[in-house]
Amino acid sequence: MENQRPDGKNIAQSPLFKSILLKAEKYLKHPSKLASLLNEAFKKATAKKSVGTLAAEAWENLQVLSRMIKAATSGEYKGIPTTTVVGGIAVIIYFIMPIDLIPDVIPVIGLLDDASLLAWFMASIKAELDKYKEWEQSQPVREPEQIQESNNRHNADPSFGTPKYSDTTEGTVEIETNTK
Repeated sequence: MENQRPDGKNIAQSPLFKSILLKAEKYLKHPSKLASLLNEAFKKATAKKSVGTLAAEAWENLQVLSRMIKAATSGEYKGIPTTTVVGGIAVIIYFIMPIDLIPDVIPVIGLLDDASLLAWFMASIKAELDKYKEWEQSQPVREPEQIQESNNRHNADPSFGTPKYSDTTEGTVEIETNTK
């Protein structure tokens, strides 16, 4: 990247990011994995928020993008192209990857490629973001119990893919019964 600020568009066209897009498509089929991914991004963004103006701007963009992805995948927000959702998920995956075009272990500079990809993506979907923000502002404020209720809407097994399933073939369901 020759001593210049990374360009989000170039990052998005890299072979690395193209492989991340394929990974992102899989998250649409696993709501619990997507929720974990968004939580992980939130934690990383919270930790990096104090790095400076660039990090604070990335933090704001990441929050909006995460809310839009959640609303679209839960079915609350309609009309967003699947390619936009997949692209947003891919940007978040890239953001949380410690080793990418500029490794995150390099203080401050390691965040530049993440922030520039996020900024480029947000600019490229500006019209969609504006529609989402308008929709979001038109929604009634929900009470905490309503939020919890909507978070519990899906019944995905959050332990899917963990060791308890490692010796089980796909499609097999085991039911544990208490015989006491």
